[in-house]
Amino acid sequence: MKQLAVLTLLIFSPFVNHAQISTGKVEDTKKKQAEESKKEEKAPRKKYDPDAGLMDFTAFIGAGYSIGSHKIEPNGDLFGRPVGLRADEKMVNRWTYQLGIRNRIHKYFSIEAGLSIDRYGESYQFESTVAGNDSSYSYDRKYNMLALPIQVYFTYGKRVQFLAGAGIQPYIPLSLKTKTTAMDSLGNSLDIPDTRTIEGLNSAGINLLFSAGVQYRFSRFASVYLIPSYSLGLSNIYGKQEPHKEWLNALNIRFGLAVHFPEMTKEKKVKPAKEPKEKKKFNW
Repeated sequence: MKQLAVLTLLIFSPFVNHAQISTGKVEDTKKKQAEESKKEEKAPRKKYDPDAGLMDFTAFIGAGYSIGSHKIEPNGDLFGRPVGLRADEKMVNRWTYQLGIRNRIHKYFSIEAGLSIDRYGESYQFESTVAGNDSSYSYDRKYNMLALPIQVYFTYGKRVQFLAGAGIQPYIPLSLKTKTTAMDSLGNSLDIPDTRTIEGLNSAGINLLFSAGVQYRFSRFASVYLIPSYSLGLSNIYGKQEPHKEWLNALNIRFGLAVHFPEMTKEKKVKPAKEPKEKKKFNW
């Protein structure tokens, strides 16, 4: 009987040891790791790559310094008069303001649309050169236009973008202000009230736009830009019954801040490495 009991213990002891290993804490830890890896695979994370194409939506706000020029000629109708003193007018540089949206619709193309306040200025000054006559005459005229620039850009680059394009700019007049100053030969100033009216202006017009510049993206959500544009007046700003015709042009040095709403790119799924299977150990 003793020999039979010893033989029985020797036969069943390997299975008892193996059962102790398989039911230990090691197996529970592996199960937890496998469950966590499955959860990560089901919900892939997202990341931002600043140089992955930047096909995102952009809003911008900025200002510009407008260097203007104009073309004046007599109205050919019955109301026309010679240009006269206006031939000696000088353009006054003024600040402009703009806001809008820009979207990169292709690897090499972007489209832009917005609103801008375009401002132009004209001035004239006369001083008598006759001895004993100190009379003088001067005026300043300021135009404010609400414009809707629409442009298509050729766009190259990612973090640093170079843009060059063209488009159109419909506009409507907002205000026209003329300030006149005069002094007689005795040095007495003449009272000439300022005039504010847009009655003599056309109700709407259109310009042709050409732009080229650069935009630098310094963070995930923001960039700065410098995009000068040249507007070529295609429409006479005055009405049909005005004595003159005039076309306004300007080189507008635009700059400002852009805010980005980036697209997110999905991370590639990485399969967890398979752990080598443990060899079964039999303890005799």
